Formats: sequence, C-alpha cells, structure tokens
Amino acid sequence: MLGRLLSFGYHHLTFTPKPLPPTADLSDKTVLITGASSALGYEAACELVSHHPSRLIIGVRDRSTLKCQDLEKAIADTNPYCQLKVLDLNYEDYYSIIAFASDVAAMRGGLHYVLLNAGVKKMKYTTSKTGHELNLQINHLGTSLLSLLFLPILQKTARKTGVPGRMTIVSSEGHFLIPFRERTAPNILARMEEPKSFGIKMQRYYTTKLLNVLWTRELANTVDPNKVVINTVNPGFCYSGLHRNQKTGVIKMFLWLFGWSSEKGGRCLTDALINHEDSHGKYLSEQRVTKYVRHLSSTPLRLTHSSPSKFVMSPKGEAAQRQIWDETLSLLTEEAPKACLTWFPSLKI
Repeated sequence: MLGRLLSFGYHHLTFTPKPLPPTADLSDKTVLITGASSALGYEAACELVSHHPSRLIIGVRDRSTLKCQDLEKAIADTNPYCQLKVLDLNYEDYYSIIAFASDVAAMRGGLHYVLLNAGVKKMKYTTSKTGHELNLQINHLGTSLLSLLFLPILQKTARKTGVPGRMTIVSSEGHFLIPFRERTAPNILARMEEPKSFGIKMQRYYTTKLLNVLWTRELANTVDPNKVVINTVNPGFCYSGLHRNQKTGVIKMFLWLFGWSSEKGGRCLTDALINHEDSHGKYLSEQRVTKYVRHLSSTPLRLTHSSPSKFVMSPKGEAAQRQIWDETLSLLTEEAPKACLTWFPSLKI
C-alpha cells in the first residue's frame, strides 16, 4: 500500500496530461458524454468541441442548472457550428436510461464516440431509487446498462462508415486500493447490497471503480474491435465535485499536494476516447495503454505503475470478471423494463 501511494504521488507530480493534437479532426462525428455538466466531463466536452464534431450529446439529471447553461455558452463560443443536444438522464431510473439511449438511436448521423463519465462517491451507505446501494447503482449498474444500449448504435454507425466506434468508461486508480472481500461471496453484487459490506471511507467507491475495469474487459471480449474499440481510463486524482461528500482534512491535503486540475483530468478522458487504436479491453493511465512488463530481477511478471491492478490480471480476477458479468446481466434482465428489448431488439441481456 505504501509503495502504491508513493508511486501515485511521484507520477502526479512529474506527469502532465497533454491535450489532443491539433490534427485530431472530429468533423462529421457525433460525440456523447455523460456527466459533462461539470468538472472533468465539462472540460472533456469543451476540448472535444474544439476539434469540430458536428454534434455533441450530453446526458444530465437536470437541464435547467446553471452548469448546463454554462456548458451551452462555452460550446457556442468554442464551436458555434456544433449541434448541442442536452437530454435528461437519471442513472437511478432504468426507464430514464433506456429513454435516453432510445432518443440517441433515433437521431440521424449515427454515433461515433461514447464517454461514460458520470459517477458518484458516497461515503455512507445510501439506497438509490432502484433499491440498490447508490455507488453500485450509479457507477456500475447504470453505466453497464448504458454501455450495452450504446453498442448496437455504435456498431451500426461503424458498418456504414467502415471506421470503428469508440467507447470509454471512466474508472479510477483507486481500484488498486481495495481488498474486494465481496469476491468470495456466492453472489458478489448481492453481498455489496449488505450495509455491513460497505467498508470505510472510499472503499465502496473504489470497489465500484474496480467493477468498471472488470466489466469493460469482459464487454470487450464480446465485441469485434473492428466495429467498436472499448477501453477504460484512470483520469487521475483531480479537483472536482466528486469529493464533495468527503470533508476530512486529509483529502484536502492530498488535493493540495497532488491534485490535478479538472482540465488535466479531462485531457486523460479525451485521450482515451480518441487516441490509442490498440486499446481494446485495456486500462489506460497517464495517457498510455497499460501492460505487464517483466523485470530482469525476478521470474514472475511484476506490475508497474502503468498496469491495471495485480488482482485484475490474476486468475482470481478473471473469475470475478466473469462472475460480475453474469450477475450484472442477470440483474438487468430481471429489473430493466421490457421496453429495453422493444427498442433494441439486437440487445442480448
């Protein structure tokens, strides 16, 4: 743990995320971002719009907020030719999630890029409107359902254009830092619903970020990378509203010492979404595809800072990955409205 924290501090102090190159051209492309009304998502949206997409779609809980109005103005000032579509999206409501995806599917021009960025970090056990623990519902279940709903839209566009679509799911380096004791339960998601399993401080949030990594890897296994490239990204430790429920002086000290600006974190998101054609199923950190390296000093493979966690790459991690996939599909099949299959008959959940 100490080594991990030292590595975290070193890399945050010595690495500066770079913006997209001027040559990145999104002309005639449609980009979709969730969680774009503030912080990293907002900065990512503003950067992407400067590369001239024809349409930007964002999903927000409340379109009337000042943050949404600020985003509309920023986009109009940056690229007045980009069509902005702001749609309602509530991750605690399956009908809202499906309606959002249905509205996107009905739009002309296809869908080329999807950035699933919306998330929450609750420090105390809280029940969502669906009855699930809130971090689990927003960060994993809602995100997973959206990823399934957008796949056929991205694939349809790819067939027409001959160019793979792109989907990036935002995770966190914090997936390294949790014990994930729930993995030994007969049903992992059911165990995570138990208040006594919530853990302390940020454990539940980081556990859901681990689920994002596992889900992305298994989802990528089901998809042809020539049709859709799917990856997950660590945006870094940034100043943002994500930490609003964490009031301790420790988090403030870490933000002051190591925190990146939201603009820098947003650059990590846009880099993962637009660059790295070889990133299918991969975890990106510091704007690079992570991988194992073999140290000459030891026989077994060891992990560097740029690797996903040791657990993810282990046989136990692979088993948990498949279990999370099966449990999530089973839960969504049971709970998501039947309209899901009516609107998206090719969706297999």
